[in-house]
Amino acid sequence: GKLVGVFCTQMPPESKPINSTQVLEQTVQTIGDRMHSFKYGKTDAHFYPPMSETIAKKLFEVTDRWDELEHIAEGPRSLQSLVAMMSQSDSLTSAVAALEGVVVDEAWTAAPALQGSKIVVANKQLALLQGMCRDAVLTTESSLGVTNKDIAASMSSFESNHNLLMQGGSVRRLAAKTDVAAASEDPAALDLMQNAETQWLALKPALEAIATGSQATETALRAIVESTASAVKSMDAVATYWGTTTRTTTMMSLEILAPVPFTGDWPAGQTMRLAAQLAESLINEEQQILPGYNLKHVFHDDK
Repeated sequence: GKLVGVFCTQMPPESKPINSTQVLEQTVQTIGDRMHSFKYGKTDAHFYPPMSETIAKKLFEVTDRWDELEHIAEGPRSLQSLVAMMSQSDSLTSAVAALEGVVVDEAWTAAPALQGSKIVVANKQLALLQGMCRDAVLTTESSLGVTNKDIAASMSSFESNHNLLMQGGSVRRLAAKTDVAAASEDPAALDLMQNAETQWLALKPALEAIATGSQATETALRAIVESTASAVKSMDAVATYWGTTTRTTTMMSLEILAPVPFTGDWPAGQTMRLAAQLAESLINEEQQILPGYNLKHVFHDDK
């Protein structure tokens, strides 16, 4: 016989539809797990319970908003539920921003050198990326009121924030506070930022096309959704890098009175203090003993 062709039964990846229902369900589950960890702690993942009453109040406001949004997300899908979800998302975002401000303020109080401004801006970048992807999809439904100008404005904000993270500048926060972010010089941070910029440049043309009036075709939207996933992953690495510096500064302080002999017949206190400070440093860093607490020795010469 003669070979006239090959019959293929597997669809190429670019032809497979995105299962948005599955993505939504997985996202709801992930956020729900994170909310539980924030409230009750999960030390193996470096999540700790609220370290102050102020943080706890703001956190429970966030979880209340999330419970309302989760109820909508798990209900019937319709245009009306989408509108309700968009409204509740804005409410949740505002609550999260308030919580973030309190956490960073308390961390700054404990450690003035903390790069709190960069933590705030990096998290805004994540929200902007996800928001631009959402808006690109929603432009296909005129009744929702999302316009090309919304996407263009978000793109401009994202690039301004990126320049701020790289070169430094003033950051406007809640309660009319303005802080200054220093230019990034840490090689590890610069590598992460460069990767984030690379992913953004891959996403930008597709968003730009929608922002300038091109038709939001299925192919164009698919490209935006897939490129956004990569951009979010790279930006999340940046936010995580700066965000983890708050770990010990937002913990509850636990002072330990340590009477040791610095003077007298047997002045061994210097050696004892060194050993105690070494143990203190390891315990605070590893968080295996007394998780959620930042130990601090207070030494007293008992002669």
